[in-house]
Amino acid sequence: MGRVPDIADIDAAWVASHVGVAEPTSLQRSPVGSGQVANCYRMELTSSDGSVVRSIAKTPSNDATSRSTAALQHLYFRETSFYQHLANEIDTRTPRCFFADRDEDDNFLLLLEDMSPAAQVDQFDGLSIEQAKTGLYELAGLHGPTLGDTALHSADWLGGATESLRPLYAAVLPALFDQFLDRYNASIDDPLRTFVSRLGNELSLFSGYEAPFAAVTHGDFRTDNLIFEGASGQVPLAVVDWQTIGVGSPLLDVAYFITTSLTPEDCESNEQDLLSYYLNCLSDYDVDYPQQLAMYEFARYTLQPVVMLVAAAVIVEQTPRGDEMFLTMIRRGAQAANRWNAFRELERHAATQ
Repeated sequence: MGRVPDIADIDAAWVASHVGVAEPTSLQRSPVGSGQVANCYRMELTSSDGSVVRSIAKTPSNDATSRSTAALQHLYFRETSFYQHLANEIDTRTPRCFFADRDEDDNFLLLLEDMSPAAQVDQFDGLSIEQAKTGLYELAGLHGPTLGDTALHSADWLGGATESLRPLYAAVLPALFDQFLDRYNASIDDPLRTFVSRLGNELSLFSGYEAPFAAVTHGDFRTDNLIFEGASGQVPLAVVDWQTIGVGSPLLDVAYFITTSLTPEDCESNEQDLLSYYLNCLSDYDVDYPQQLAMYEFARYTLQPVVMLVAAAVIVEQTPRGDEMFLTMIRRGAQAANRWNAFRELERHAATQ
């Protein structure tokens, strides 16, 4: 395993050799995005005929906290492995990958298709219902082809990573919940504080679940990780940021997406119809997912935004936008969880074991 090129070492010839440009003359690099776990750069390669080919380079974060978090949770390993082994085997549209590698020091480099120009959709504004349906259609394109594929699930970068992280999460999550409550005490109200505290005490009920229908899950399927109307509208939706890919219930992604990416009002009014729409998309893959099971699992996984984002809020680089994003999505998740009686579902399932 050789050393992965550093972003500072990449020149026009290197990029050209991977994107298929014969006579490169110059390369311009500029940072893009607001990710907290990795850095992204737009690479503009000019050829001798004056044409410009753009791509996106993704590299490790410069922040020590985010970098250590990524190593601990195998985030870079999982994402590079996704592009190496799975991206071309599913129906979900992702940016084309020109280069993907990672070395033993957890340095990594992805060179991806640049999907710009694309529609600007902000995480805080909430998706339209049609945009949400487009997202669910793409989710079915991930879940349908991978549902029940136990050979794939057992890969070390996928199900292996998921299993290896269970003891870690069980050990550290309660402390992260306490840290969250301390850090954001002045920013949350009493009902949310009580909700987070209760969930922190019932994490074992949340995590102690084996999905009857397991598939590959994205793990962080939300607006900021979706590119709408990419490549000047030629691509309706492309999905990025595969660092949290794992194996579990497809409803983890569905509930996380619907509850965090719609406004609370749109979510409450449309979540049942959107769930039915997703199950119909899944049926195109000859998957007969029981409606009642889907509703039970949806209720359980309305808690996923809170579990995931309470932890993320205190283990990655802290930024003003990051704080606002985490708190907004946690509030949306808690509202949906209260509406779906998520704690009752945890207790119901525990009583059957």
